[in-house]
Amino acid sequence: MNSGIHKIQTNPIFFWTADSNKQIVVHQGGTSSGKTYSIIQYLIYEACSKDDLIITVVGQDIPNLKVGAYRDAEKIVYSDPFFVSSLINHNRSERSMLFNTGSKIEFTSYSDGIDARSGKRTHSFFNEANGINYEIFEQVSLRTSEKVIIDFNPSSAFWAHDKLFGRDDVDWFVSTFKDNLYIQPSIKEKILSYEPTPENIKRGTANQFRWQVYGLGEIGRLEGLVFPDFEVVTDFPKDYKWNCFGMDFGFTNDPTALVEIRYANGALYWKQHIYRRNLTNQHISNLIKDIGITDEIVADSAEPKSIAEIKREDIWIVPAVKGRDSVNYGIQILQDYPIKILASSKDLIEEFSSYTWAKDRDGRPTNKPTDKNNHGIDAGRYAIMRRLSRRTLEFSIV
Repeated sequence: MNSGIHKIQTNPIFFWTADSNKQIVVHQGGTSSGKTYSIIQYLIYEACSKDDLIITVVGQDIPNLKVGAYRDAEKIVYSDPFFVSSLINHNRSERSMLFNTGSKIEFTSYSDGIDARSGKRTHSFFNEANGINYEIFEQVSLRTSEKVIIDFNPSSAFWAHDKLFGRDDVDWFVSTFKDNLYIQPSIKEKILSYEPTPENIKRGTANQFRWQVYGLGEIGRLEGLVFPDFEVVTDFPKDYKWNCFGMDFGFTNDPTALVEIRYANGALYWKQHIYRRNLTNQHISNLIKDIGITDEIVADSAEPKSIAEIKREDIWIVPAVKGRDSVNYGIQILQDYPIKILASSKDLIEEFSSYTWAKDRDGRPTNKPTDKNNHGIDAGRYAIMRRLSRRTLEFSIV
């Protein structure tokens, strides 16, 4: 390593990234594992050591970049004499750094996959990738010639686990606070306080979710979930007491979701049949016919025109009945029974993993759910409420 670089403080994550010969490097890490800082160190080292690299650091939005990866980059560069001497232009308004090797690091975000189609680069880094749309990742990575890197805190599973885990061209690393050789003692002590030891339980600091995510770097579930105890299963029951179908309409920004719920063994089993954007009513009708659904479909009553057009295709579709406080009432019904989601229903799993109660100005949970991450959930709620109103559910049977 260059004599000016060898003196910088590095964590193992730096070398895991540098030594990987895979096209994609994934860093799943708990809080304060040092993953983002180490990755930025690696990228700056590359830019100072190799000619004519184009390195793109992608964040979910510019404000997050400014207080995260971009701030780390400024600290790393300006605290090391070698990096400073290599820097020939720092454009703060454009959030870019140009080095005397001709290599450039740029910090940016994209609104959607189309926006991400412009430009090519040698390296790309997706910081806090679970806040970035997969279409953006796909478009940027397709235009990256050497190495693609992502990092994230594992609060819940997302597209990386579905699209990248287990692939031959991917190195997947899991890091924790124990891998950060320079962690502040107070932060380390705080994380250790979450571990469910007898002492921490007695003190009231133990928190299984936080320990799982922040301490162990493992996939966990968010605090404040509306349905915290849902289960992912591999089989959709063939023997069931009844089933129902629900649909929530979307188009450009939101997906159209069609789900099926089967009631078996005292539990509600969920499966997504459709979860796609930019579907016209004709596309929806064709998909329903291709799937072979002939039962009643309960759809969002806010779209009467769509319901009418689909009905003209000889599809049994009816509007949902929405009364006062119907959202919370429907949630209460669903919460009374075990919820099991088919493993192939990736979008439904993501919804249930991120559907939380809204918070007030003081950060306290309210009795209203957040109105996002709920398209498939809403579809299922419409169907369940329809069954309930017809008094054909036998929820008392377990």
